[in-house]
Amino acid sequence: MNSNHFIRVCGSISKKESLVPLVGKGLKDICTAEANLPYSNYYGSVPGSAKPNSLFLFTAEYYTLEEILRFSQKLKLNSIDKLNVAAANVIFTNHHYPAIRIKFLPDYSLLKEIQINLKNQGVVFAKKIHLENEALVKITKCFILEEIVDGIYMDNEEENKGYIEIDKLLTEEEFEFLFREIKNNGNCWLFDAAKGGMIIHSEVTEVMRIYSEHLDLKMLQCIQNHIHKILNIQPHEYH
Repeated sequence: MNSNHFIRVCGSISKKESLVPLVGKGLKDICTAEANLPYSNYYGSVPGSAKPNSLFLFTAEYYTLEEILRFSQKLKLNSIDKLNVAAANVIFTNHHYPAIRIKFLPDYSLLKEIQINLKNQGVVFAKKIHLENEALVKITKCFILEEIVDGIYMDNEEENKGYIEIDKLLTEEEFEFLFREIKNNGNCWLFDAAKGGMIIHSEVTEVMRIYSEHLDLKMLQCIQNHIHKILNIQPHEYH
């Protein structure tokens, strides 16, 4: 790998998630939910080794990415070097809540320590939420990416994830249509997808995030070609 190809960017990923309340773990006065079906379009069920999955600690107010990064820098926890903390908006049919998203927690027993740490930093948690089974979750975070060819990136921090640039801003409905068309009518490997946007060179770049255990350049180019065909975009020429 050529380190010159790595870029550090910030952006967001939006995806429909199945959420369930996290009961009996962590502080009782903090409303916490877990994404119990990660990458559901890929697995169809929860992979046994994936827990704890993404955790959402609901807050009384929205904290910006800058604030979240400050909080995460002060989380002093033993043996957690990959803990990923992000800002989140959780949108249900009838309610909309801000949250702090916690990922790569190795064990639920550490959750209480994280919650106490955040409280000590001044984070105010929501006292009550109306949890529904499914939500549109928008995560705002930072990424370390490797641009492997024009318009295609690999995630340098999370395995099995890649990103494909999309030259159009799509609504959630348009993105879902695009994903279904590629999944049902394409000839690429099975994959899960999410809608995203990243600030690259001070401009917003729309992306499709791809998750697959078979992820490689050939697969991403296969999906990219279908995106271009469906959206009537001229494909890139690869050399």
